[in-house]
Amino acid sequence: MQRYLLDTNMLVGFSRKAIWAKRTYETYQLGAPENMTFTSAICRGELLALAEKWGWGTGKRDALVQVLNQFPTVDINKESILNAYAAIDTWTHGKPVSSMELPTPPRPAVVMKQNDMWIAATAVATGATLLTTDKDFDHLDGVVLNRIWVDQAP
Repeated sequence: MQRYLLDTNMLVGFSRKAIWAKRTYETYQLGAPENMTFTSAICRGELLALAEKWGWGTGKRDALVQVLNQFPTVDINKESILNAYAAIDTWTHGKPVSSMELPTPPRPAVVMKQNDMWIAATAVATGATLLTTDKDFDHLDGVVLNRIWVDQAP
């Protein structure tokens, strides 16, 4: 069984029925019963905020809700996620971490957005591979978590 955590941009792609999103869904068999595909409460919040900021109407919001309802949402108020967040935040700030086995912290420190650290912590705590279209998690890939970068090119 493979576990996949969908980043916010993946969910936007699914709601827009983007070709690259459909290709990713099929390539990684995200709907297959033997795979677990889910998202974070943080991604769900980011999506609702984006819908507001982008002025999405009823049709786009309905499509978004349909996509969100396809994938379970992991609550971040879990000890394992909170601990993973603390470790990632510490490590990316260039400090050694004693609670997780991590290599020497990056120098200089790598600034991450708070939401991205929560998403990364959710992937770590659930043992999921993060599917994303952005490069914000590159420095964590293969060190803290497993990340698959999805190309949006047709």
